[in-house]
Amino acid sequence: LKGMHLAAKYILDDISTRLTEIFTKYPNYTLIICGYSLGAGIASILSILLKSEYSHLKCYGIAMPGSVLSENLAHATRHFIYSYVVDVDMIARVSIRSLEHLRDRIVDALNKCNRSKLRLLTMTLARTLIKRQQTFRSMSYQTETLIDDTVSNSATTANINESISQIVLTHHSGERAHLVMPGTIIHLYSTHRVGLFSRGVSYRAGITTYNQFSQLIVHPRMWLDHFPASYSTALADVIENYDQISQQIV
Repeated sequence: LKGMHLAAKYILDDISTRLTEIFTKYPNYTLIICGYSLGAGIASILSILLKSEYSHLKCYGIAMPGSVLSENLAHATRHFIYSYVVDVDMIARVSIRSLEHLRDRIVDALNKCNRSKLRLLTMTLARTLIKRQQTFRSMSYQTETLIDDTVSNSATTANINESISQIVLTHHSGERAHLVMPGTIIHLYSTHRVGLFSRGVSYRAGITTYNQFSQLIVHPRMWLDHFPASYSTALADVIENYDQISQQIV
């Protein structure tokens, strides 16, 4: 966050004189600020710094990061900042809290599992990449005959695992400031479940809240959905079907 704020201040110092000259000449113009990914976070901070001087300012953040502003400030920007997120884009969901939550769940699950951890993770990764739609539950049944290495079931091991689980599940960063996505959030979501190599995906748009992005979604497309091409495709598809979805995003 500090880096984004410093970048926004640098840009402000660089363009403030030119903006004054332009709006003196064209007072009826509207200032629009855009950014992608971390640039979207910078754009949102820059728009806040400029809002008092340019009341009609609008900011559009493509692939907006999930941890940019405090909750109160994010709520105050809902009328002039618009954040766009495609489907399961991981950058919109990355935060200290979401990473800790994912870590806790993984460590706790591994501690409670009596199978070979290496083979379990390897098989899960392989089947996730191969199959377009694969749940952990179905995978575990299909691979049970393949994964036959077990760990010790002694009382000592059980006690150690229980202690680790309790420590991990109770250790969180509650003292850290809770930062969220700014402004009005538009989620560009696929109309059906998609896999890593899905083609011809159709998208719709809907307004949602930052609470929908509080946890990481582990999915084959969690990184691909952050690419500019994914946003270009999703936005183009939404625009093409504007008449059908306009009531959802007004």
